[in-house]
Amino acid sequence: MRILVCPHDMQLGGSSINAVDLARAVRDLGHEVWVMGRQGPLRQRVAAAGLPLLALPERARVRPSPAVSRTIAAAVRRHRIDVVHTYEYWPLVEAFLGAFVPRGTPVLGTIMSMGSLPPYFPRTGVPLTVGYGELYEETGELRGLEGARVHLLEPPVDTAIDHPIGSATADGEPEVDVDAFAAEHGLLKPAPTVVVVSRLARHLKQEHLERTMDAVARLAPEVPGLRLVMVGGGSIEGELQARAAALNGDLGRRAIVLTGEMADPRPAYALADVVVGMGSSALRGMAFGKPTVVVGEQGFSKAVAPETIGDFDALGFYGLGAGRVPVEQDPLLGHLIALLRDEAERERIGTWSLDLVRRRFALDGQATRLVEWYEQARAERPVARGRVGEAVRVGGRLVGFKATQRGQALRRRTRGPRRATTG
Repeated sequence: MRILVCPHDMQLGGSSINAVDLARAVRDLGHEVWVMGRQGPLRQRVAAAGLPLLALPERARVRPSPAVSRTIAAAVRRHRIDVVHTYEYWPLVEAFLGAFVPRGTPVLGTIMSMGSLPPYFPRTGVPLTVGYGELYEETGELRGLEGARVHLLEPPVDTAIDHPIGSATADGEPEVDVDAFAAEHGLLKPAPTVVVVSRLARHLKQEHLERTMDAVARLAPEVPGLRLVMVGGGSIEGELQARAAALNGDLGRRAIVLTGEMADPRPAYALADVVVGMGSSALRGMAFGKPTVVVGEQGFSKAVAPETIGDFDALGFYGLGAGRVPVEQDPLLGHLIALLRDEAERERIGTWSLDLVRRRFALDGQATRLVEWYEQARAERPVARGRVGEAVRVGGRLVGFKATQRGQALRRRTRGPRRATTG
């Protein structure tokens, strides 16, 4: 097959990294695969994988973008693409309008992000894969009566690359240089180390990142030498740097270290005693044999263990709590201290985590399933009349969605500050 893969963007986020890793694994199964994207650091990963990269227009004034749809359509014609595989919301709609409706080229969409499907999504003809159980059930109910297939595709982990130091690696794969990483960031002295690898973004991530910083600062006086290493870049990096500086000032030492973005964060995972994360980042920590605590939103945190793994089936490696609480009441404190003080427990959970990732989340197995779904999408291509009818319905729902967004934005702009009253 000839497959065009369209990641959400070319930043170093979980969904986009998954897109490139799966594209490479599908290519290695004997298929021709192209990746399409704008500028961004993920291009280095695409080049390292030896995948051909096609350019998208750098600026899109509106989403879905007609220019992007036209670019996808041109690539489908030029390379005689059999299936277009998109990741997240707008790329799916753009491929739907550019490749599926006019040409009947099958489009398969993957949704890894949290939250319900938006109302403008195609409900027939475009199969979906989703990353966690609750969205799988919700999407199946939404689309099942109309005949569109939904598959569960949990985040993949390339265990040939992400693995404990000293274990078998793929031929030619370089070992992780933890010493060089530690020297670069002033981490040479052995110390209890908590690691976070994440996009430093406001949406979904900010609470998770701030709570982890505050928890480590709170525990630092109780755990000699305790430090947090936070790897990543993004829109709130400056805010987090300022928070780290303030916390370090209060502690009188450099307990919280922000390294900035890393194309290859494996040395950080390898250095960790405990990993804190969500989604793909949590799974990568587990692939290194590290005990992992998932921190979500609204005060949620839970250690991943044989006793708790079933709790993550609904929302994936994420969660919602009853509400954020002061740091001294944050359950994250208990999870961290229990693991940091018990080396035998860290070893038990780390060994179990590694085995789970290899059995359930390995990249090769996920790629094999994906190829089966590509073949299924080719075999079930709807006729032209059905494609056009669904395009009309999508257009109507999209107009309604955009009108609602504009109305909400207008109300926010026109709602002035409340006047103070006296009595």
